[in-house]
Order: sequence, then structure tokens, then C-alpha cells
Amino acid sequence: MPPELSNSEKGLLLQIINGDADAFAEVYELYKDRIFAFAFTLTKSKEIAEEATQEVFVKLWERRNQIDANYPLTPYIKKITYNYIISFFRKVKLDRQLQQNLYSNMEALRNTNEDELLQKELNKLYQQAIEQLPQQKRTAYMLSREQHLSYEEIALQMGISKNTVRNHMTEAIQFIRNYITNHTDLACLILAFCLHKQGS
Repeated sequence: MPPELSNSEKGLLLQIINGDADAFAEVYELYKDRIFAFAFTLTKSKEIAEEATQEVFVKLWERRNQIDANYPLTPYIKKITYNYIISFFRKVKLDRQLQQNLYSNMEALRNTNEDELLQKELNKLYQQAIEQLPQQKRTAYMLSREQHLSYEEIALQMGISKNTVRNHMTEAIQFIRNYITNHTDLACLILAFCLHKQGS
């Protein structure tokens, strides 16, 4: 059964379907901040987030005949936003600044328990990155991250200098960061998290 809608909400959707510009303007005011918020969370760019918000509503208006007045508008408008953002990331090919922004978001997401599925997928991606490291770098990284050893302790255990350990860690972290941010599914994961948070 479809979720129960209030008469006012259903009436608003019917008006939009029939091309009522005033009703559409009302929906715009209700949803624009939400769309802007998770677009900005993803891109860290006010300009891109504003562009995304405008494009989403253009598409919503163009596809208004696809709206089902028996269902809430939120899932439909989120789907449009999802498709636009994913398309955006594919077009820009994840430039350096976006890579950094996405990595920061990934780190925040990896440390949350909001969604077990996302947690599992991110951990899987993280482990894949670690497995791609050369043996020495992987060993140093795991001793630091998993066993919480200091650089001096790692150097002693591996029989290398402390400076070499530092270099291994710097290069390992950079490699993992690049691996994750260049992964084509990352944008989807982050966006799914943003949609989850906005809908909660």
C-alpha cells in the first residue's frame, strides 16, 4: 500500500502535474534547501550545489507528468537529485579538489554507524586499497593503524629507520586516499549516505 498522504499534499502534487506554476513554486521552497545541503556536502562548492538545485527542479518540472500523486514526492525528487549528482561526478572525472572533498566525506562516513550496508561497502573498499600496497608499506601501515605502534616501534620491529617508516606511512596514506577517491562507486556511497541523513 502507498504511504498515506494528506489531502493538502496530494492536492499540491495534482496541481503540479496539471502544470500549476504556483504549486511548483511552493514545492521549490519546501525542497530547495534540502537539495542544496547534500549537493554542497558532496562537492563543497556553493556554485555547484546551486547549479544542482536548479537543475533538479528543471527536471522535476519537465517530468511532472511522471509524478504519482498517490505517493510522497520525497523519493521521486531524491531520485532526480541522485541521478544528477552521479552524472556530475562522471563528467568532471573527479578533479583533485573534488577528490579531497570526497575523501574527507568518506572518512566521516566510515566512522559512522548510521547504515550497516554503507559501512560494510566502505570497509570493503578500504581493505581493497590496503591490499594493493607494496608489502613494506602495507606492513608499516597495518602496524600503525591496527596495532597502534609508534613510528619508532615500527622501525624497530621492521628493522628499518624511523624516517623510512614515516615515508612508508605518507605514501601509503596517499595511495589509499587516491584509490578510494578514484573508485567509481564512491560518489554513489556518499550520496546514499547524504540521502539517508536527509530523509531521517
